[in-house]
Amino acid sequence: MSTPNFASPPGIVHDNPVPARRATYLVGPHADFWLLGGASLVAWTLLSLFSDHRDYYGIKNHFGELAVTMASLSVFVNYPHFLASYKLAYGRGWGFIRRHWFQTLMVPCLLIDYLVYAFYLIQLDAPGSQEQSRWLLGLSLQLMYFSVGWHYTKQAFGCTMVYAAYQRYPLSRWQRELVRWCLLSVWWYSFTYGVLQPTGVFFGLTYNNPHLPYGSIETAAYLCAALTCAVIYGVVWRNWRRHGHLPSATLAVPFVAMLIWFAPCFRQLDYFFYVVPFFHSLQYLAFVYRLEKVRAGNNGRALGSVVVGLLVTGWLAFEFIPGNLDKTFDNERTLGMSYFLLAFNVFINVHHYFLDNVLWRMRDDAVVREALLQHHD
Repeated sequence: MSTPNFASPPGIVHDNPVPARRATYLVGPHADFWLLGGASLVAWTLLSLFSDHRDYYGIKNHFGELAVTMASLSVFVNYPHFLASYKLAYGRGWGFIRRHWFQTLMVPCLLIDYLVYAFYLIQLDAPGSQEQSRWLLGLSLQLMYFSVGWHYTKQAFGCTMVYAAYQRYPLSRWQRELVRWCLLSVWWYSFTYGVLQPTGVFFGLTYNNPHLPYGSIETAAYLCAALTCAVIYGVVWRNWRRHGHLPSATLAVPFVAMLIWFAPCFRQLDYFFYVVPFFHSLQYLAFVYRLEKVRAGNNGRALGSVVVGLLVTGWLAFEFIPGNLDKTFDNERTLGMSYFLLAFNVFINVHHYFLDNVLWRMRDDAVVREALLQHHD
C-alpha cells in the first residue's frame, strides 16, 4: 500500500510535516459525527417521515411550530456562530486586519454605505425613491442568498478535508478538486431552484427575483451534481480497492448532509430555511470550540467567558438593537417592513461569509494550523 496523500482544507499547503501527535478529532471522536452532519441527517429523516399533514402510522404532524422553535434555538447556536467569526478575525490583531484589509475593512464599509443609502432613499418624498430603495434592498438579499450557498459549500468541503487529514484518507489533488466542484454544483442546483419563484419576502420586504433562464441552468447544475457524485463514488471504490481505505462515517457525513439538505431532488420539506442554518452553525461551532479551547489553554473559565460573550452579543446584534431601532422609527407602520432587522441580517450574513473565507487558512495562520492539526490534551 502506497503512502497516502493528506487531504487539505481550502488554502492548506503542507510545507511542514504533520506533527507526531496528530489531532484526530475536533470535539470528540463520537461527538464530531453528530456535530458535522449526523444530527442533521436524523432531523431530515424525521421531518421527511412525519412532516406531512397526513398521519403516518397513526402519528400526526408535530412540526407546525418548527419555525418558532428554530428561531428560539438561534439565540444559542446561529447567532453565536456569526459573532464568533468577528471575534476570530478582529481578535487576531492589526496584523491580521491589515493583511486581509478587503474582508475586514473594505467589505463592511461598502455594505454599510449601501444599506445607509437605501435607508436614505426610502425616507425621501421624491417620486420613485422608495421603489429604488426597495430594489436596492432586494439586490442585497439576492447577494445574501447567493453567497450563503458558496459559504456552506466551502464549510462542508473544509470539514471533509480536515477529517480526511485526521484519518489519513488518500485523496489526490484532482480528487479533492472533484469533491469541491461536486459541492459547488449542488449549491448552483439549489440556488437556481430557489429563485424559480418570481418574488420573495424577507422581514416584510417583497422583492423580485431576476428573470434568467433558470430552467436550463437548473438542469445543467443537476446533471453536473449527479455526474460528479457518480465519479466520487468511483473514487471511493478505487481507493478501497487500491489502498484498502473506506471513508469513515464522520469523514463522509459533511458531504452527505450538504447533498441531502441542498439538492432540491431531496428537498421535499418547507422546513429547509428553518433547519439548515441551525445545523450549519452547529458544524461551524465545532471548529470554533477547537480553536478557542487551544487559545484558552483548556481554561474552563476563559471558555465560559467566550460562550457568554457570543450569546449576549449575538442577541444584541440580531434582535435587541435592530428590533428597537425599528420600533423607534416605527418602520413596520411607515415602511411596511422591518428595515433594521433586514439590514442587520444582510450585513452580518454577507460580512461573515467574507471573513470566514480568510479565517481558516492554515498555511497563513500558525494558530489555526496548530489548533486543528495538532493533538492537545
